[in-house]
Amino acid sequence: MSELLSDIRIAFRVLAKTPAFTIVTLLTLAVSIGATTAIFSVVDGVLIRPLPYPNADRIVTVTVDASKGNVPEMPFSDRGYWHFANKARTFAPFAGYDEAEVPIASEGAEPVQVSLAVMTRSAFDVLGVSPYRGRLPSAEEDAPNGPLVMLIGYDLWKTRFGGDTAIVGKSITVNGRSRQIIGIMPHGYDFPEPETAVWVPYQLDPASPNYGGHHINAIARLAPGATVASALAETEGLVKRFEEAGYTPPWMTNVFSGRAAVKSYREQLVGDVRQTLLVLMGTVGFVLLIACSNVANLLLLRAEGRTRETAVRIALGAGRRRVIRYVIVESLMLALAGGAAGVLLAYLGTKLLISLAPSSIPRLHEIGITPGVLLFTLGISVFAGLLFGVLPALRSFSYRMVTALRDGGRGSTVGRERHGARQVLVVTQIALALVLLVGSGLMVRSFQKLRAVNPGFSPDAVLTFRLAPPPSKYPTPEVTAQFYTNLLERLRALPGVQAAGAITSLPLSGAGSILATQIPDFPTGPNDFPPTFSVRRVTPGYFEAVRIPLIEGRTFENRDHQQRLGSAIISQSIKAKYWHERTPIGRRIAPSSAPAAIIGVVGDVHQTGLDKETDPTIYMPMLDSVGGGVRSMTVALRTNGSTESLINAVSAQVRDIDPGLPITHIETLGTVVDRSMNRTSFATLLLAIAAFIGLFLGSVGIYGVISYTVSLRTVELGIRQALGANAGRIRMMVLRQGGTLALLGVAIGIGASLAMGRVMTNMLYGVSAFDPLTVGVGCVVFLSVAVLACLLPARRAGNIAPSEALRAE
Repeated sequence: MSELLSDIRIAFRVLAKTPAFTIVTLLTLAVSIGATTAIFSVVDGVLIRPLPYPNADRIVTVTVDASKGNVPEMPFSDRGYWHFANKARTFAPFAGYDEAEVPIASEGAEPVQVSLAVMTRSAFDVLGVSPYRGRLPSAEEDAPNGPLVMLIGYDLWKTRFGGDTAIVGKSITVNGRSRQIIGIMPHGYDFPEPETAVWVPYQLDPASPNYGGHHINAIARLAPGATVASALAETEGLVKRFEEAGYTPPWMTNVFSGRAAVKSYREQLVGDVRQTLLVLMGTVGFVLLIACSNVANLLLLRAEGRTRETAVRIALGAGRRRVIRYVIVESLMLALAGGAAGVLLAYLGTKLLISLAPSSIPRLHEIGITPGVLLFTLGISVFAGLLFGVLPALRSFSYRMVTALRDGGRGSTVGRERHGARQVLVVTQIALALVLLVGSGLMVRSFQKLRAVNPGFSPDAVLTFRLAPPPSKYPTPEVTAQFYTNLLERLRALPGVQAAGAITSLPLSGAGSILATQIPDFPTGPNDFPPTFSVRRVTPGYFEAVRIPLIEGRTFENRDHQQRLGSAIISQSIKAKYWHERTPIGRRIAPSSAPAAIIGVVGDVHQTGLDKETDPTIYMPMLDSVGGGVRSMTVALRTNGSTESLINAVSAQVRDIDPGLPITHIETLGTVVDRSMNRTSFATLLLAIAAFIGLFLGSVGIYGVISYTVSLRTVELGIRQALGANAGRIRMMVLRQGGTLALLGVAIGIGASLAMGRVMTNMLYGVSAFDPLTVGVGCVVFLSVAVLACLLPARRAGNIAPSEALRAE
């Protein structure tokens, strides 16, 4: 222990006497370890840390495969839910929930719109979380026509009600109906979404005849002894018996595939984020390896400069173990100090990541520098110290070092094996950095392809906001439609507004309905299920506001909904599939049994994602032919100036019509489009940063090795010039040496890049994992940087005077 402490003191003094080396090494390690720690904190918060529910690994989600009806993971209808709730034995219990946005109003405060979860009583049992204050709903309160009660979230309790515990037992208005607050959920409870602020009983009716409308998301807890596999087997068996729930033969043959999905709640929650985060974790791992290679090279070069010192130690009796231990101690001290600095950078980096990360990444609020993350940082710091310290340590002891005393360290050359070790490290850096560069290039190309996709509308200069008129004030579809008509007339009269309209759900917003549609011109057989299409309700002026092109016919007018004409507008892809070269104008269709005449054809729109195919869509007016109508809608305003300048004017118009109606989701349509690409842009940004760091470290590695090699070959290069070699030839020789290392690293990196591309396939759009352009540009960029890194040492080599080189010898 005394010898170890002595080594630590000596290492500290030596590092303090070489501040340039120490600072460069610490910065290299701090950046790489900090980046690795920051990304790991995200991986830990999202993928590793247990969910905040008792025995969370037993919680699963259940969906039905209706891929024949274009809905691969479909929720349950009322009849389907009770079919499972009453007959499933591998779940204890089986539960359901749904989500909505509703206005709430309380005495003395402005109404606000909040996210609400409608949950069966059994769903609270599945999650197993008790309220912070109050109680859970009773079975009576979850029954049809039961008492209206609610639970509120901890944050809403603090912000809206000032943390007053007396709020439990009082009533507030939710979506126009008075509900009693029976409890406050604990801090951090965020099921099913982080934004959820209110929970109410579902009050599902066991006698409901509904089997066609699927709106109940199923969550369950595995029964004792049950596994995901056994639950899946039972689930698929129950799906095949859906006739018992009332489903007709066309549903069984043309909608359901007979398959289902039972996933752990964690898997469902994380979804496709897992691959993105693991790729990013592997990326910063590459950065760490590049940094370790760089530091190892620095230590090897430093060891060469301390040859006499090491030789004296050996001559005075220092054994192999003592010499190696000292170098390892010094390496670990550097790594631990770099790790400590990396924690600070990671803390700042984590804050930045959370601010940049899309809201669609789950559990963002759980990300942070936790004890587990600190333990990980300690582990990788020790690992890095050993990784870059072992080779210099082994090279530091050699019985041939005794020649250093005899030669005084002058004129000696470095053995081919020592120079080879440094070259191997440089080649490794180049190969790893090229992998990062190509991976980043693939994501950039993918993002460019995604940005170039025509969404089917023009998002520029369009302001959007959402309204949800409560049924207490707007009890019928006619009253609700009249509200939107009056509002849109006022908005169109505002200065700077070119067009105004509304739709039930904006494209690329992740919402919408898919309905079965009868087409009389193409009748389905008695055992066939009618085709399904995406269906949206829109007001007059919507197509003009977002500039969806009108191809044929006309768009909606006020009379379409005021007189319930039974009108519909279809997208181009529906016309192309069914009417080909004929006009569909005047032909009949019936979305969800609501007969309508086609009055127009508009362009196709990407409803679900720019990376998905355009959705065949039917647009219906606010009121259809059989009594159906609208409730909540998103209003879109096309402006000829700044959208921000209209926000106050829009709010004033809404308040003038209904002072108690809150406005939510005020944003531009361009923001909606950008949000649909957030995950791709987030991954692209992080990969680009990692690639830049890798490129920089790789070029520094080439420069360091070539520069040091030139200094070792000073005598040789002087003799070459004395024998007639000109400066240009000397420079070319040095450039060739650096170029050889770069070419070898690039060749190895190309093979590794192909493997990396295969891993990233699911993250790419419109670009092959083996994209020749990206790989070629990556190689050219790296070779160019390598040449630039070699230019300065080559220039210095060409300027060596023979007389000075020989005099130094």
